[in-house]
Amino acid sequence: MDDTTINYVIYIATTPENLWDTLTNLEALKKNWGIIESQWTVGSPVTEVSEAGRVLWKGEVLQSEPPRLLSFTFQVIGDVEATQVKFELSPRESFVGLTVTQLGFQPNSKLFQACARAWPEIMSSFKTYIETGRSLRFGWKH
Repeated sequence: MDDTTINYVIYIATTPENLWDTLTNLEALKKNWGIIESQWTVGSPVTEVSEAGRVLWKGEVLQSEPPRLLSFTFQVIGDVEATQVKFELSPRESFVGLTVTQLGFQPNSKLFQACARAWPEIMSSFKTYIETGRSLRFGWKH
C-alpha cells in the first residue's frame, strides 16, 4: 500500500444483496459508521452529518450497480483534498468479499492516516452487525 491509496478487504457471511442493503441503509450506516445520507444513485449527493446536524464530509455517487459496486467522492468539509471511495462486493460460496478502495490522497496526507485507521474499524463493525446483529463501538463513533 502506498500513501495515496487504501485497499482493505473483509469477508462477511452474507449474500451480496444483504450486504448492499446494509451498506446503503440509513439505520445500519448510523450504527456502524455515522449518519450517512444519500439516495445511492449516480449523481446523488452523499453526506455525513454529526449528531448536531453539522456536515462532516460530502461527496457525490459516481457508480451504483447493486449489489456489486458503489463508488462516491469524499471530501471533508474545510479540506481541499478530495478522494474517491469504492465498495466492490464479490460473492463466494457462502460469503461475500468486500473490498474498500479509497484513492486520490495527496502525498503525506493526514486524511490518509485517519482513513487507513477508520476503514478496518468501520468494516469490522459492519461484519459483526451482519453476522451477529450487534455493531462494534469505537470511541470516535459514539
